[in-house]
Amino acid sequence: MTGVVVCVLVLTVFTVCPVLPWTMRQVVAAERADRFVQVVAHADDDLLFMSPDLFGAVLGGRVTTTIYLTAGEGPTGWEDDRDPREYAGDRQAGIRAAYAYLAGVRDVWRTRILQLGRLPVRVDTLAASPRIRLVFAGLPDGGDPRADGGRDALQRMWERGACVRRFTGPCPHPCVRREDVVATLRALYDRYRPTVLRTLDPNPQDWHGDHTDHTISAKFAAEAARGMKLKMLAYRGYTMTGWPANLSWQASRLKEAVFQVYRRHDYRAASGWRYAAWLKRMYPIRPEAFGP
Repeated sequence: MTGVVVCVLVLTVFTVCPVLPWTMRQVVAAERADRFVQVVAHADDDLLFMSPDLFGAVLGGRVTTTIYLTAGEGPTGWEDDRDPREYAGDRQAGIRAAYAYLAGVRDVWRTRILQLGRLPVRVDTLAASPRIRLVFAGLPDGGDPRADGGRDALQRMWERGACVRRFTGPCPHPCVRREDVVATLRALYDRYRPTVLRTLDPNPQDWHGDHTDHTISAKFAAEAARGMKLKMLAYRGYTMTGWPANLSWQASRLKEAVFQVYRRHDYRAASGWRYAAWLKRMYPIRPEAFGP
């Protein structure tokens, strides 16, 4: 891997200082010594499937970095007349706003571009709480037929060694393969030194019940962590939809409040009964989920 090239710019967005619901007191604080990295496919996977576990580190000002592998554009602009790159930017704005709201600070971020091998990433750091970072890799969403080779870009990269260009992010957009994604994730782990790695379910009981991007993002995350000494946690995605609601009223209320901040930026998440189900559930799974 070549040396890391860092390009810096500052992104400033001001919002009204947030007022969190009283239920924040119900969230268990994260361990002080832990440093967290989450690897997910889309900007909202962490809010929907890893929360409220995710909240303790953010509320407590712990070191936490969330990595979003895809731009999350889906079929936007293919099935409707919206601009897919603008939509991907809206999702990024939404997730930044949600984290700032949860942290109880203004939605003001500092942005840099890290050139990690062949896959540059955008890193947004919360200005008032710089231990909180969001990383955007900008690979094509699995629902986008415009990606190199068509839909399911992440899955094809993982299973068939496909070469795919990023959908969003800094130019140029070189073609990247499975090993490039793994190398970038490993470089990010080395940079941020997590003690806890959270992913989605890498081996769902019902493959067809989850989004393939969820599954493959977890496999990438686990592959990049091979040989590292850290605690790995996985969470059910779509497959938990029909399972019993298992969050307390207080935790569910906070999860909903945070998601509503994100939702204002995502027209595709404006409605849907499944969102109501996910906001009442969170299902961590055992470490042996990271098998072959």
